This record gives sequence, structure tokens and C-alpha cells, in this order.
Amino acid sequence: MSDQVFSTYQVAKLCNVHHTTVIKWVNEGILKAYTTPGGHRRIKKEDLLEFIIQHQMPIPDQMSKISKNVLIVDDDIEVLEEYRDALGGNGFDLDCVSDGFEAGVKIYRENPDLILLDFRMPGMDGFQICEILQRDKKTAQIPVIAITVLSSDEDVKRIKASGIRKYMVKPVDMDKLLTLIKEILKI
Repeated sequence: MSDQVFSTYQVAKLCNVHHTTVIKWVNEGILKAYTTPGGHRRIKKEDLLEFIIQHQMPIPDQMSKISKNVLIVDDDIEVLEEYRDALGGNGFDLDCVSDGFEAGVKIYRENPDLILLDFRMPGMDGFQICEILQRDKKTAQIPVIAITVLSSDEDVKRIKASGIRKYMVKPVDMDKLLTLIKEILKI
């Protein structure tokens, strides 16, 4: 988490200004920030990047490496490799897991920006994962794209009711999937 937020001192160093200038930006509401229980201001990477772009400032080298994290959950290792090959190098980091339990651990540890989720898996399936995601405020807003072989009317209705953003039937068109990912992540 510490690599996803900055202190006012870190932002000042990145933007080549004094830290009181950063505090002024925050106080004026032109740079989004939150305050810790100890009273310290913290700025999220995405908010800082948005601020830098909006004000036509040069993007520091450290900031140009900001990317979105996409978690891919599928029990078929070959499918995971296919996704990694087809989607890698497109402005986001890919993380792949092959079961629902491991997905849950990754979701809570790394808070991905998007999840590509197979619904038909042994053990904890996509329905159970979505149910857990929807129960927690921290994870309920993570967009989920269902990618599955389940295609009956009943399955599709149940999948769409589980809180997913989009539904795709396997095998997926990788170009369409990439376009959809970029659209959701605003890349």
C-alpha cells in the first residue's frame, strides 16, 4: 500500500516544489488527498497523476510507471498463459491465480483495479467470489468481467446478478477484451 500513496513531502519532491505548496494545493481542493488519523495528508498515485496531467506539468519518471493492476482468475493454466500473452504490455500489470481462494487472498492484499473472473472453477467458484466481494465496501467497487463457458439463460442471469460489470463467453476475442479493459480502466 505504501507504494500507492504519497506524503506531501514525497509529492513536493516529485513535483519539484516546497511541501507547503503541496499542502496549499490540497487545502484549496485542487489536489485530492485524505488525512490519516494522525493528521497527515496522503495523496493517491492516480489522484497525483491526474493533477499533474491536468496542470500540464512534466510527469516525473517515477510517475510514468504507474499502471493499473488486473487480476485474472481461471483454473486453466493454459488459459492464464493465453491471457498473459495477449494482454501483457498494454499499460497495466497482470497478476494470475488459478483458484478462488488464492484470488481472495490477492484481492485483499493487492486491491486490484479490475478482475477477469472465470465462474466455473472447482472449490470456490466465481459466484462465491462475487458474493464475498459485494459484502465488503473495500472490494464491492472493483469492476469484474466474467469470462466463462457458462452460457445458459439461467447461468447468464445469475452471473449478471452477481455484481459483474461485463460478461463474455469463452473463447473470448482478445481484441474486444483488451478494448473493454482499457475502457473500464480509462487507459
